[in-house]
Amino acid sequence: MANKREFPRDMSFIDRQGNVVHPSRKDYNARKSAKVGKAYAFFDCDASKQQIETSKPQIRSKAKTPKGLQMLLNEGISGLQLDEKLAEQIQYPDDYRTMSSERIKQGYEEERRPLASMKYVLVANYEGASNKDAANELGDVMNVIHRMFNEDQGIFRGAVVYEKNGEYQLRE
Repeated sequence: MANKREFPRDMSFIDRQGNVVHPSRKDYNARKSAKVGKAYAFFDCDASKQQIETSKPQIRSKAKTPKGLQMLLNEGISGLQLDEKLAEQIQYPDDYRTMSSERIKQGYEEERRPLASMKYVLVANYEGASNKDAANELGDVMNVIHRMFNEDQGIFRGAVVYEKNGEYQLRE
């Protein structure tokens, strides 16, 4: 039997200055093991996508988000590559309204809608953090968006979801 020799994949690339960079095995292993937390916020909002996008610096400032948090705003779920479990879970209707105590006293009825039907999805990636950490940061961002853009301050429709031990959970 012939002696097989494995060669690592070529990970070289050209940087912005036009230099060829040949990463070492150490660089490859460090990048491979880098932890990135991920969370999703599904929500309804009175603002347009453009209004939210242009307000991102103010939102980040008010929510005091860390620099490692990357956020991508999408209208609906089309175009997103969601995990099969998550895609299935967000199809089930539930009441995802967060209401002020005044609204609860007024006796508002349940409104059963799946998360997949929400107007926006905000996907967060947080380098060097857990999924729960990403969800907590995204929760702060959602609070700011709610205060900045919803005309009816008493009701917010949406939820933050993250993966924990192979299952998707709502952030409390």
